[in-house]
Amino acid sequence: MSSSWSLREAVHPGWLAVRRYYRVFLFFQAIALGLYFAYYHIRTVQNAVDIFAAWKASGGFLLSALLTAMAGTILPESVRTIVGPDRSWSRSRLRKLVWNFLFFAFNGLLVDLFYVLQAFLFGVGNSWSVVLPKMALDFFGFIPLLALPMSVSYFLWLELGWSPARILRAWGWPLYRDRVVPLLIPDFVYWGPILIFLYGLPLTLQVPFFLLAFSGWSLAFVFIGSHGLDQTADK
Repeated sequence: MSSSWSLREAVHPGWLAVRRYYRVFLFFQAIALGLYFAYYHIRTVQNAVDIFAAWKASGGFLLSALLTAMAGTILPESVRTIVGPDRSWSRSRLRKLVWNFLFFAFNGLLVDLFYVLQAFLFGVGNSWSVVLPKMALDFFGFIPLLALPMSVSYFLWLELGWSPARILRAWGWPLYRDRVVPLLIPDFVYWGPILIFLYGLPLTLQVPFFLLAFSGWSLAFVFIGSHGLDQTADK
């Protein structure tokens, strides 16, 4: 961990991720916007979205975990192969994809449980009295205190091997500053506007819209979280 810190250093990994994966971002954002307009103007699309949302709800937490894992790995990696920046596959890339698949599946399960808790605490709906408390708990509780520290622990696990003692010894303010904050800043920038928009959508449309937004975010998330481990990643 570095002894000094600056906002510029904290923002730098996120900027590199944007430069590297902006084509992937634009791809999923275009699909999400197209889906939004098609939902309100094409009855067939609306029916398909409603059926998909009902199918996801009927599958429970396990299906949610599976869909989140696919949205975080298979979809963006496939798009990354098509639009760049790198189209080659290697054994190392496949191995990372498998581990990331398992990680995002667990993350999807955790997020679903968090949403159940939010519904219990604040109710369901798109009124500001429901949306604002949910966003506050999300941005100032769940993300900085649980989701991102858990994610950084996963990246540490990849670095250090499965050694809980070494991971626990590594934790402290310097680690949070150097590894969590660089994830926290782009997380707020990316998900802030999306969540304001997302919470105002019909519940059935929230499901595919979130998965598309998550697909656009996941490559940058892994890149920023493991920045510095692969010294060739930003070259």
